[in-house]
Amino acid sequence: MKLKEYDVEPLLHAAPVSNPEISPDGESILFVKSIVDVEDDRYESHIWIVSVEGGKPRQFTHCVGSDSSPFWSPDGKTIYFLSNRSTGGKDEKTLNRLWSIQAGGGEARFVAEAKSGIRSSKLSPDGKRILFLARIEEDSEAREDEETDVLWITKLKYKLNGEPFFPYTRVQLFAVNSKGGKPKQLTKGPFDVASACWSPDSKEIAFVTNMEDCDHSLIKDIYVIPAKGGESRKVTDGTIMGRSVFWSPDGRTLAYTGYEPLGPNYTGWRNTEVWTVPVNGGEKRNLTGSFDRSVSSYGAVLMWSPDSEEIYFTAANHAAVNIYRVAVASGEVSPVTEKKLRVSSFTMAGGRIAFAAVETLWPYEVWLHDGEGTRRITEVNVDVMKGVELSEPKEYWFTASDGIKIQGWIMKPIDFRKEKKYPTVVQVHGGPMGSYGYMLSHQFQVLARHGYAVVYCNPRMSTGYGKAFAAECSGHYGEKDYSDVMECVDYVLENYPFVDEKKMGVAGGSYGGWMTNWIVGHTDRFAAAATSRSISNWDSFHGTSDIGPTWVPWQVGFGKDPWEDPERIREKSPLTNVADIKTPLLIIHSEQDWRCPIPDGEQLYTALKKMKREVEFIRFPNENHGLSGSGKPKHRIERLRHILRWFEKYLK
Repeated sequence: MKLKEYDVEPLLHAAPVSNPEISPDGESILFVKSIVDVEDDRYESHIWIVSVEGGKPRQFTHCVGSDSSPFWSPDGKTIYFLSNRSTGGKDEKTLNRLWSIQAGGGEARFVAEAKSGIRSSKLSPDGKRILFLARIEEDSEAREDEETDVLWITKLKYKLNGEPFFPYTRVQLFAVNSKGGKPKQLTKGPFDVASACWSPDSKEIAFVTNMEDCDHSLIKDIYVIPAKGGESRKVTDGTIMGRSVFWSPDGRTLAYTGYEPLGPNYTGWRNTEVWTVPVNGGEKRNLTGSFDRSVSSYGAVLMWSPDSEEIYFTAANHAAVNIYRVAVASGEVSPVTEKKLRVSSFTMAGGRIAFAAVETLWPYEVWLHDGEGTRRITEVNVDVMKGVELSEPKEYWFTASDGIKIQGWIMKPIDFRKEKKYPTVVQVHGGPMGSYGYMLSHQFQVLARHGYAVVYCNPRMSTGYGKAFAAECSGHYGEKDYSDVMECVDYVLENYPFVDEKKMGVAGGSYGGWMTNWIVGHTDRFAAAATSRSISNWDSFHGTSDIGPTWVPWQVGFGKDPWEDPERIREKSPLTNVADIKTPLLIIHSEQDWRCPIPDGEQLYTALKKMKREVEFIRFPNENHGLSGSGKPKHRIERLRHILRWFEKYLK
């Protein structure tokens, strides 16, 4: 079968609906709708609007390009958003700029731009100014002004997956008049601002950074600066790895997400929690310490109730991600939504909560929670899902050999027949502090459509099961996490007779790729394996990954760098066991993956090829760590086709 003949479409956008923003009166919801244009090999996104009563949404913005991140003015009359549309200038770069449009419709108006693009924009409560983050070049008397393509690197952190190298820039805080004009830079120095928010009176700004040692330390503190610029004051005490900050409506308290590290080298996993601290400094409080679930931390949003008595947030609990609230006075946490879905973002106004969420058998849509309950109010994916056959995952729990309960799922092939046995692919999630759950997986459904059963579980290190569950394998990769996956396979073979024990494959990406490499180096029970964006050598990962210098001592080396404990680094590197890999292995990697850089794939391939093992190496140019979800559509399709081709060769 030729590669192009493997059917993997329709190709779903990773987040076809995102960024819901409810209007100040609580009556309308803006959201971003994204589509995949396979023919032109690109993505497109625009802002849509829907009534809280539901009904047919309508497209609100139109352009050649993509619009994103909408937000309302306080009076609901103006909508601001980011867009990479052209301003009409000559030789302009494709960057996110700030635009506005009247809520009643009309032409979009250009508001502001930054040399490297605008991110994380927020309107002041009085509606007069807009705060945003942008990369700006640092002053450097030592660096010559001559134009050159040679990078002069002097700092530890100079790259981040999905971005060009930035050896000369820092992320700083800017503000601009909401009617447009020249942005004013508010912060300056050898540090990067992670997030920021306005005070309720619009006179001050709180932001998160580390001014003392931004390159080497994972600690991030909260600072407050006058909205017009000037000297900042430090609010927190240098003990929290802070991530995002939110000012209470009464102006007295700052809420933030973060956690206290274990020891000076940050060893071990901790739940991300909701903290508060008085605006003028003082004793910090951990509000969710007894909740024992990790607050969703990447791009996390905390929202205060209007009376400043509650804070709303999202968190994973088992396979679901729902909205919760914590009482500021007591620290009591209670669920707001309780559905089998995964919430990605939410917003509140007028006593209503709008959020984007994905279900097991349906992509992201806009949902609403109010006095009438929780319900889905859009169906923007009807056309793309029309006629698509889906396999419904069946949930199970099994007891690991040490007594811990593990959650898992199995998907039957489409056109399943009870009397047959089927080739089966075991999938391992990335993270490792991530989880599988109630969400539609395009890759899993493609495998089921092509006659495979799909097995997956949340082994130790997964989030949603408490701190001890997620932390148990920190520094112990390949131990309880490995045995959980293997015992999951044992459980499935014992309880689902349609699984063909002789025709099993294993696959995963990122940490799941590391685990795939580890598995085939420690067992021959699988007939084939596919490893994507993987890690094979912690030593090289430490020096080449954007997170390597902190991740390896934190998660692998018990606080030590590779040269301080080389034997442990070798012990936990799949490359050490490469001679034991007999399983045919497909290695998939992106050439611009700075998270799990391609040398890890190259080393594994070269070693196996020298030993004349069954191995192939698929390299994707101009792609990064996010290939499977956000890579060019044609590359995403080709990746899936290679996986199908490989498993058909060895499992069918």
